[in-house]
Amino acid sequence: MKGISLTWLCSIFLSLVAMSANAQGIKWHPGHYMMLGTQDSHASRLNSIEEVGNERSVAGVLVRIRWADIETSRGVYDFSKLDAYLAKVKSRPTRKQLVIRIIDRSFDGRSSGIVPNYMLSSAYNGGIVRTKAGYAARLWEPAVMDRLIALHSAIGRRYDDEARFEGLATEETTLGMNQPFPGSYSHAALAAQYRRLVRAVRDAAPRSNFFLFTNFIGSPSVMEDLMQSLMVERGAAGGSNVFPGDKTQGQQVWTGVYGGDYRLVLALSSGVETGELADYSLQQIGSWAYNELRLHHVFWVRNTWASGASKRWSTGILPYLRTNPPVRTRCPDSYGWCVTN
Repeated sequence: MKGISLTWLCSIFLSLVAMSANAQGIKWHPGHYMMLGTQDSHASRLNSIEEVGNERSVAGVLVRIRWADIETSRGVYDFSKLDAYLAKVKSRPTRKQLVIRIIDRSFDGRSSGIVPNYMLSSAYNGGIVRTKAGYAARLWEPAVMDRLIALHSAIGRRYDDEARFEGLATEETTLGMNQPFPGSYSHAALAAQYRRLVRAVRDAAPRSNFFLFTNFIGSPSVMEDLMQSLMVERGAAGGSNVFPGDKTQGQQVWTGVYGGDYRLVLALSSGVETGELADYSLQQIGSWAYNELRLHHVFWVRNTWASGASKRWSTGILPYLRTNPPVRTRCPDSYGWCVTN
């Protein structure tokens, strides 16, 4: 912990929160969520939300949507799809929450449609960088992060007052680039830009969760600094996967492998993707999520294509969720005040 006690830091922070006249509660609806993909059409997403309308075991829906699908030109945002998802969530007979996850990269080798077209210019060094699986936004560069901050802030300001809007989520902290890295890149530079993003989202949406998907970013010390900044800014740590017995760097840090244990301090979440569904049973994944990672929000992919029937959404995952596997529900210390209505 670089010579500083997590317990001491948390107590100081909570004292400051208690003294702040501007401190606000954060919406808090932990549970199991259905996660929809960027490959899903707008109509199919609305249908999927409608299908879980009576499912009390499904707390909400995470919708993954590409940056370029919302920012149509510089500073011009099309919120029509997000408005439709929120309206559909609000119309369900059992309460559902909405999480919006902004996708700033591709994993299929394509370079188009990741960032708005205006960013594919010299002012943003082309806006994107080649990765092992495709392309990603050049998030370590301040000019690019400025635009991502503007997008998140616009979404946050629009929906923060909506009780059914649980919050925003990011892509993974690692960009997955091959070495040698671009000359302007460093893990510390990328972490610094993520800290800017967390701070900006908290300013724009003080009542909403912000899930930073902290899987890998250089050394454990860089990740721990980022985790501490999440605690101070009342952000939430997350990840893209739950692999029983195998932790990401972020999961190692928050479970205390390298120092302090953040599992009572931070809001914690992770996705469940097709990779782990292929190798582990739903019960193994759920047990690891609850007992070891101690997750509050678990985002299950609406899997309709991978593995067998026991791992598909309607024939495996949803029946498993109907058994009410537990999640952690205690309001995290860093939030200070959770709003459940």
